[in-house]
Amino acid sequence: MERRQRAIAQRAEARELAEAKGKEAAPVERPEPAPPVPEPKVATNPRPVQRSQPGGGQQGRGQPVTTVRPESFMLPPRAQVEKTVSRFSRLLKASFVVCVVAPTIVAILFYVFVASDQYATESSFAVRGSTTSSTSIDVSSMLGLGSAATNEASDSFIVQNYILSREMVQTLISEANFLEVYSRPSADPYYRLDPNLPIESLVDYWNMMASVEFDTDTGIMTLIVRAFRPSDAEAITRKVLEKSEALVNELSLRAREDSLKSARREVEIAEERFANARKAVAAYRGDEREIDPSATATSQQELIGELEAEVSRKESELAALRSTMSENAPRVVYVQNQIDALRRQIATERLSVAVAREGTEQQPALTERLSRYEELLAEREFAEKAYISTLAALEAARVEALKQQRYLAVFVRGEEPQSSLYPEAIRWTLILFGSLFGIWGIMALVGSAVRDRVV
Repeated sequence: MERRQRAIAQRAEARELAEAKGKEAAPVERPEPAPPVPEPKVATNPRPVQRSQPGGGQQGRGQPVTTVRPESFMLPPRAQVEKTVSRFSRLLKASFVVCVVAPTIVAILFYVFVASDQYATESSFAVRGSTTSSTSIDVSSMLGLGSAATNEASDSFIVQNYILSREMVQTLISEANFLEVYSRPSADPYYRLDPNLPIESLVDYWNMMASVEFDTDTGIMTLIVRAFRPSDAEAITRKVLEKSEALVNELSLRAREDSLKSARREVEIAEERFANARKAVAAYRGDEREIDPSATATSQQELIGELEAEVSRKESELAALRSTMSENAPRVVYVQNQIDALRRQIATERLSVAVAREGTEQQPALTERLSRYEELLAEREFAEKAYISTLAALEAARVEALKQQRYLAVFVRGEEPQSSLYPEAIRWTLILFGSLFGIWGIMALVGSAVRDRVV
């Protein structure tokens, strides 16, 4: 063991001399060798150490004594540690250049020499109604929709989805030269559109070049359209606003038609019923050859009343004659015959009201005719009132539909831009550098921790 300690000391001394010569330092006196460390005497077959137990007992025999070797407390040489640290430092610098600096330089070169300028047109609009009741505003505010009414908010979401939809892309392809605008040779390879892409990829590209934001508190929508030429950005924006306005008008018209459809149907039913009732009354008058059976019944009742009054006068005259003449007097007999004739006529008239006349089997009695006529009149009157009521309901529904009309209020149409705002080279370069630097820093910390544990 003493020889091993001397060898270790001699090797350490040789390394220090080599380092001193490499640095061209002043000659260093040869240090005296360190005194040998006495080797602890450890029994080859040590006896077990007896330890006292808390209770006064002893542990069982046969447990070996732990042998402590001095080599386990020796640290690695200083030169080896410095070499490891230097190697790790060079590795960190190289990784920083490769993982952070190089991608950032590539991004800068791309934005400076490759990326094309993109011009953005910004427009603002909102879906508004003719009138908005305070109740709907309060309820929508309580539900978290801000000051916009519920119907207007739903229409705004519909317009937002429509602008970014496949239907809008197809419309722009057919009416605004969408493929030609975004596949110009002046565009950079990254943002240039391939006209042969499927429609799903075209929709994704359109969602990258256009954005629609909806503020639920104010109900205002903001549309931003990017293109490689200012005129193209303005033309695309105008076409999108035109189609969005047409969509809102179509939704408003459809809502009005749906609200008026049931009212118009009720008017048609009531009108048909009223027309049938009028035809029934006219047909009855033509079949019975009688304009108004109620007037006939009234005149007949008046006739019976006149006859009864005449009978009363004749009876008074007969009573006066009997007081001065005998029963067989010609005057008394004449008056009596008149009274009998009047009573027979009264009976006949009363019978004609309830029973059909002889020889007129096809014509019912006056009571039956009058009952049937009154039913027809009641049906006509009821149908007329129902028809008037449905007309009033239709007019009210039309007024309510006009109140619920929606339209697209465009207050910022988006003019032709004067300078390019995209692709925001400084912003994205800083974001790239910060992200890569953060990732590299985390990996460097992990590597340092691993190195410390190994060394």
